[in-house]
Amino acid sequence: MRHVAVWGALLTAGLLAAPPAEACGGFFCSRVPIDQAGERIVFGVRDDTVEAHIQIQYQGDAEKFSWVVPMPALPSLDVGSPLIFGFLDSRTQPRFQIEWQNFCGGGPRGDVLMDGDSAGPPQEGSAGGGGVVVVSQQEVGPYDAAILQASEPTKLTDWLRDNGYDLTEQGAAALEPYVGQGNYFVALKLQQNKQVGDLRPIVLRFQGNRPCIPIKLTAIAARPDMPIIAYVLANKRAIPVNYRHVLINPTRIDWLRFGSNYASVATEAVDEAGGRAFLTEFAGAAEPIAQGFDAFLPDYDTLRLSGKSHPVDFADELLRQGFTQDPAIPGMLRKYIPMPASLVQQGVKEPQFYNNLAQYRGDIDADPNRPPFDVSGFVQEIKDTIVTPAKKSLELLQAHPYLTRLYTTMSAEEMTVDPDFDFNSDAPDVPNLYTVKATLESCEANGRVRLELPDGRYWYTNFNAGPFDQGPSSLRIEQWSTVGPAAIVQDNSGRVNKALEDGGGGVGSCGCSSTEAGSAGLLSLFFALWGARRRRVS
Repeated sequence: MRHVAVWGALLTAGLLAAPPAEACGGFFCSRVPIDQAGERIVFGVRDDTVEAHIQIQYQGDAEKFSWVVPMPALPSLDVGSPLIFGFLDSRTQPRFQIEWQNFCGGGPRGDVLMDGDSAGPPQEGSAGGGGVVVVSQQEVGPYDAAILQASEPTKLTDWLRDNGYDLTEQGAAALEPYVGQGNYFVALKLQQNKQVGDLRPIVLRFQGNRPCIPIKLTAIAARPDMPIIAYVLANKRAIPVNYRHVLINPTRIDWLRFGSNYASVATEAVDEAGGRAFLTEFAGAAEPIAQGFDAFLPDYDTLRLSGKSHPVDFADELLRQGFTQDPAIPGMLRKYIPMPASLVQQGVKEPQFYNNLAQYRGDIDADPNRPPFDVSGFVQEIKDTIVTPAKKSLELLQAHPYLTRLYTTMSAEEMTVDPDFDFNSDAPDVPNLYTVKATLESCEANGRVRLELPDGRYWYTNFNAGPFDQGPSSLRIEQWSTVGPAAIVQDNSGRVNKALEDGGGGVGSCGCSSTEAGSAGLLSLFFALWGARRRRVS
């Protein structure tokens, strides 16, 4: 079975920390892509063909952006939509839900549910000289793209540097093991007139039937415990075959804060498995998710856009149709609706101008140097950059019946073995919803809360305490193969139960009793305390 290796690596220097996201209602906001603060990739595997949508993340100077990835098969290149990554993340990330019960054990009384999200076709080429074959060179969205083959590592690095790729010594060393193995190399850099904000996901399509991540390249720009998420669309559940698989210990989750410590628990669980393991955060039918994405996509109407001949009216229609969700729009506005020189001389800044175009309609009309507004060119670029990739992302979701979300965290020193994935039709579905029953046992401001999992494990905490911190973070460490259930490498259930017992909990039911009125009173007190707490921290 052929391995399919896909992953992005930033071969640059001076990488920065990721800035916080900011909300915005206009065109120009803080939408600068981030560096290797995390990696997300969507695989679609069908009929011996793999389609990989890779989110390229980078912060730095546009001229220093370089991206190189080895491929075992000749790929075709396209640009993707950033919308699919945010949507899949929101629909499949772990969720932690509390079911509030009656006081001690009087039975459910219209359970109050509270939940929150976890923190958590090429052309033939010719020899490029001395061991490098240039299979193709083309423009793909904002990128100058080259597909290469090389038999000597030094010749590959020389070619990349000679052709304007900002390849570091560390990057050259990371590429070396992939040279001479029959791999193709996809190399991207931004076109001269493009900015970092113009970066788009890259789509690679090629022959193969097993996704694999050349993680050693990611190590170049990885931060400690960097999160990595792989979404695999296929006809059955995806499983790691050369990495371990772990299940988290749910008693370590900070339930009263909606799983805010999930990422740290997951990291500890991976470390307990030797530092190279994945968690399955979701595995199930893809059809409901595809339907949700179809409803989520903005109602793009490029025909209506084509009827807006004035730049201000055109921009108003962009806002109405929701195009501001896409980070490519600011660059297009600069290109097709340049700010008049008179406003530049007055000190008007780009965000002020583009977020208030109607205010400057007269200045735009009076600008003697304003070129004719290229409506058709603007619409065509929107189709090519935003509308068509979004539709293709939807088609990708619709074409596969099953979705698996795999998660891990890794530091650079752990990225020495490329993770390889296969499929197992015997593997069960994995929901992304975790639940726990919670019972207030005291009306005091810092009253005790009893938490109980569906399997009967229970423990105690209060609203001012942190999460239960005893016992391992992994409930079980496994090894999957392509048939049958996972082999258990280490079962930590006994250690988990012992930690609960040492902390005053255990396995069983409460056995207490109370009145319905008492329960209602405690629930009311809980909401009052919770509301006060939220007001203090907001």
